[in-house]
Amino acid sequence: MTWTAHWCTTWSSIGCRSSEYEAKNKGTITEIIPRFFGDHLTAEQIAALGEEKEALYRDMYAPHLRAIDGLHDFLESVKRRNIPMALATMGDQHNIRFTLNGLNISQYFDATVGGEEVTNGKPHPEVFQRAAAKLGVPPEDCAAFEDSHSGIAAALAAGMKTVGVASTHTPDELAVYPLWRIISDYREIWF
Repeated sequence: MTWTAHWCTTWSSIGCRSSEYEAKNKGTITEIIPRFFGDHLTAEQIAALGEEKEALYRDMYAPHLRAIDGLHDFLESVKRRNIPMALATMGDQHNIRFTLNGLNISQYFDATVGGEEVTNGKPHPEVFQRAAAKLGVPPEDCAAFEDSHSGIAAALAAGMKTVGVASTHTPDELAVYPLWRIISDYREIWF
């Protein structure tokens, strides 16, 4: 069975919103792949499956890529104030370029940190710590905007003021965390 067919079968068999899927699909790609396919894989097999998974994601998601309401205005407002911004994601550089170029927002970010640059995936704070370091700003002086449980936990563990973005979870689901704010979209943030 090819990776794509196997991944889609695995994904559909557990449902993309199931608690099992969410528990397995977090962290670095080298952490995620063995959770779905077992610990018997070599490093080369994990890398190949990870690359195929991410390419499949880009192909499947491309028609649906759109900015959360208010994002462009928010980014423009932050940039006008000369506030440095970084993107901290577990996605790889291909996914980072796919998203930033697809949304036409690459010009707003001074730095990016992708999953291949860290040893520990979210909910570990490493990706946020590296992003702050690239900006030359202490984590406690940073604000993070996150929409996932593991991302929120990572940002909080890094000591960042954290805004929960209720795009994949409800505000009530995010309210269990000590968040700075919870927003539904970026029109709710004014500078």
